[in-house]
Amino acid sequence: MSPGPARSPRALTRLRSEGSTPEAIDQLLREHTIPLVEGPTCTFLWRGEADWVGVEHRMLGVPIPLPLRRLKGTDLWYASVELPRGARIQYRLLVRRGAHTESMNDPLNHRVVGDALGSQSVLEAEGYVTPDWTQRDAAAVQGEMIEFRLPSRALRRDAHVTLYIPARMRRDRRMPLLVVHDGGDFLHFSSMGTVLDNLMHRRLMADCVVAFTHPGDRLREYAGSAAHSRFLTTELVPRVEGSLHLRGDARGRALMGASFGGIAALAAAVRAPRFYGGLLLASPSLRFSEATAPGTFGEVFEPVVRFVNSVRASPKKVADRVFLTFGAFEPLAIPDRAMVPVLERMCDELRVVEALDGHNWINWRDRLLEGLGWLFPGEARLIYPG
Repeated sequence: MSPGPARSPRALTRLRSEGSTPEAIDQLLREHTIPLVEGPTCTFLWRGEADWVGVEHRMLGVPIPLPLRRLKGTDLWYASVELPRGARIQYRLLVRRGAHTESMNDPLNHRVVGDALGSQSVLEAEGYVTPDWTQRDAAAVQGEMIEFRLPSRALRRDAHVTLYIPARMRRDRRMPLLVVHDGGDFLHFSSMGTVLDNLMHRRLMADCVVAFTHPGDRLREYAGSAAHSRFLTTELVPRVEGSLHLRGDARGRALMGASFGGIAALAAAVRAPRFYGGLLLASPSLRFSEATAPGTFGEVFEPVVRFVNSVRASPKKVADRVFLTFGAFEPLAIPDRAMVPVLERMCDELRVVEALDGHNWINWRDRLLEGLGWLFPGEARLIYPG
């Protein structure tokens, strides 16, 4: 379900009827959380003098940027969209004065999240709730984080890896292994260490060793690179499984990645069919072209398009289970949906979760219980699935 045209917000209708005085605007801003959320109608507000104001966002189906209108006779600007229950949006405001346009977080909204590119304001529609398992639980014993360097012939560099060892790790019990691309970002922006502690403590996923990898030249290594696939399959996995005496079978191995990291995970599985039992692909950059020239999407995407085109042309079974998730509001929703029939032929079981969110770390964080709890079910998930 995509965003759509909005009804007139009740709060602004009331403001007009009562007289749009500066004092009345002050009161409206004091009494309401901004953006205004009135059922499905969500309204962005900005106050000040400007030549033009807009919302910088990545919502499919909504003008980019979304222009705000000035409330007649005031310095209050507004724009409304209709969002489905439980939706979540990240955005910034664009404010133009003369020839200068400034991009800023919403000064009326205290909810801000960060990523490697900066920070953004957050709009939480009615019904969105931050999962409690993403917050630190004092009862959950924290896993151990170990940093190490692995000399890699495939990558021609020392690979930095952060190893998560669960609190219940025992030498006499062989655990599965999960390898996570963009490990530093998942740890920092998706609170994945906390999530793992909580899910394993509550037995919502099986106790599991997790190897968080840190890319070098990310766009090159993750774009379906054969060298990166060799690093995972012939260097990293054998090193971790051998040193920690893990399960060492396909059902005890999973790869996970978001965006370009999703391409890297899928490419490694394609080059080593049935070596990995599970894949968690979060908003993978599954760009493809029906034409022969992949340059449509730009130089960075050329190897990705070639790889995805080859997979579409001849899909083969590579894993037992694939969990695919993406945001309904992000541009990648279109190719990711189109790839579902292909991915169905590449695994024994495919699960697809289309979230009411965009291409961001919080969306991917919020899907971790569904994805990891399905790939590595804990005792509680086995008894109470869902």
